[in-house]
Amino acid sequence: MSKKACIQGVGMILAEKTRVAERVTLKHIRLSWLEARPVVQGIFALRFTCGALLADFHANGAVWPTGFAVLACWVAAMWAVYVMNGIADIVEDRENGSERPIASGLLPVRAAGAIVGVLCTASLCVAALISPWVCLLVVLQLGIGYAYSMGPFPLKGNVPGFFGAVVMLGSLTYLAGWTATGAGHIGPSLLVFGGAMSLWMGCGGATKDLSDVDGDRVAGRRTLPVVLGDRAARIIMAIAASAVGWGFLGASLMWVPALAPVGMVVCAGSVVLAIVAAAPMSHGDRFRRRRPYRVFMITQYCAHLTLMLSMILNWQSAMLV
Repeated sequence: MSKKACIQGVGMILAEKTRVAERVTLKHIRLSWLEARPVVQGIFALRFTCGALLADFHANGAVWPTGFAVLACWVAAMWAVYVMNGIADIVEDRENGSERPIASGLLPVRAAGAIVGVLCTASLCVAALISPWVCLLVVLQLGIGYAYSMGPFPLKGNVPGFFGAVVMLGSLTYLAGWTATGAGHIGPSLLVFGGAMSLWMGCGGATKDLSDVDGDRVAGRRTLPVVLGDRAARIIMAIAASAVGWGFLGASLMWVPALAPVGMVVCAGSVVLAIVAAAPMSHGDRFRRRRPYRVFMITQYCAHLTLMLSMILNWQSAMLV
């Protein structure tokens, strides 16, 4: 191919991207944020913030301007990951009757893809300006997010893939918050809290599959309810969530007593989740079947807010060191 032809080809690609960008409106951006599920984005921001606050005990005062810049990168990356997931899940979301913007047709796939590209580019560029380590974390987060939703064998399609990807997305978020402060070694508080809450994501987060069986089956996903049936899946999810809750409480009492209040919250949440998953209240229509997942989300928020409150009340202590 001649040099002139190459230049013309590049020009056509750039012109096409420009036309797509021109068609992306503020409405599309707002819809893409709704597609990214603000409640989920909020908990990722809390995970990052808690990681940074835990590190602040080891960094003699966090460099918060840098922390906010890293948080902005992380929000952009997770925004892109969840819009990407919406694009990939369009078949099963429509089968499940989802009203999300992409599945409902309010947000065109082409516009959503353009927004994903801009968000990924922005997060990577800003991260590269901050530090190579932050850039690496953003690359890993975007890579896992892509592998979860896209490709010939997306990780979301089977239980081990889902669990591994979700736990890694959580772990990297806590680590990014810790890194943003400039803290050095990873302390036991981050290992116990970040590890337990990442496992909670993998075990409790699987309860969303209870309401999405029809779409998952159509899409060929091998989730627990699809493979084992509803009853067996609920039993396994209840046991797994309870193991995380009681394990977190035991680990905090043994190694980081200051985290005990958070451990109690997660333990209580795991008990409620197990009861709700087994009770008739979570059987029936899709709204009822999502009740265990809502318990999972509420527990996450309560746990992170409890940690932040306890750290504010004990800010001058060295209990988490």
